[in-house]
Amino acid sequence: MPSRKTTTNAVLIAVAGLVLVGTVASAQDDAPQAAPPSQATVSTSVSAPTPPVEQASLAVPATGDGAAGEQESAAAEPAAKAEQERAAAAAAKTEADKAAAAAKASKAAADKKATAAPAAAQTWAVTKVVDGDTIWVARDGVSRKVRLVGIDTPETGQCGFTESTRNLRGIIGGQRVRLTAGAQDDVDQYGRLLRYVDVNGVDAGLRQIKQGQAVARYDSRDGYGTHARETAYVNADAASPKAACAVPSSGGTSGGTSGGGSTTGGTTAAWPLAGDLNPCPQSRPVKGNEDSMIAHEPGDRYYGVTNPEQCFTSMSSAIAAGFRPAKV
Repeated sequence: MPSRKTTTNAVLIAVAGLVLVGTVASAQDDAPQAAPPSQATVSTSVSAPTPPVEQASLAVPATGDGAAGEQESAAAEPAAKAEQERAAAAAAKTEADKAAAAAKASKAAADKKATAAPAAAQTWAVTKVVDGDTIWVARDGVSRKVRLVGIDTPETGQCGFTESTRNLRGIIGGQRVRLTAGAQDDVDQYGRLLRYVDVNGVDAGLRQIKQGQAVARYDSRDGYGTHARETAYVNADAASPKAACAVPSSGGTSGGTSGGGSTTGGTTAAWPLAGDLNPCPQSRPVKGNEDSMIAHEPGDRYYGVTNPEQCFTSMSSAIAAGFRPAKV
């Protein structure tokens, strides 16, 4: 069994332990109850109020930024409107440019179409030879009187009138001709078109000069201005013979001359026919008289005395031009 001394020691040790525990507990009870450091830190950062100074500093810039934004927005409105107007003007200009380009393209197409039109549509029909330098032409229901550019021939009653008129009729009578501008003026004082007259590639005015039925005139040498074919006309005039004033024969078989043919002892040259006072070219022997619109062919009773305004290759050609055949 344990000794008394050992038991006493054990009791003393137990009492001492109890005292120590009570002391510690008492100290813990007396100490202030504080939150754990980590919790206190979190609570402070979350719940601590923002200082008034910091709130003011945050509120003032916010108010300032809003006013500036409104001012900037108000200032931007005129600029935006001006930009819209510039855009609208640019769009309108673009549309105008497109319209102008379309109009230009349309005109170019029309010009190309006109250029490509058949030659017949650009020519005029000779309806009357007035004299050696003046004619009437028609196209699409329009009639115009035309004065040949750069030449001059005898007037009615003057020496050579009949010959020059007959010669021009032989060149272009009853045919289609091309008219080309070339004089300084478009029309003369009488309202006649001033034009070069070409038939089948032949310049009728130049042909008149070369055959001695016209002279070169109304050009830069006499105050009318230079015309496009003046040089050729002047040179031809200097080199061409001047036709004598021929007197038409009175017909019959007793001699004399008529045009370029002759009659001798009742024998008649092939062309012109004997007694024909106003012959057409042999290649176009049918005579068209515009006063009566009657066409006469060789062998008709009044063929020799008919003064034709037009000459045709055949009666059918004369009928197509609006003439009717002579009955006798």
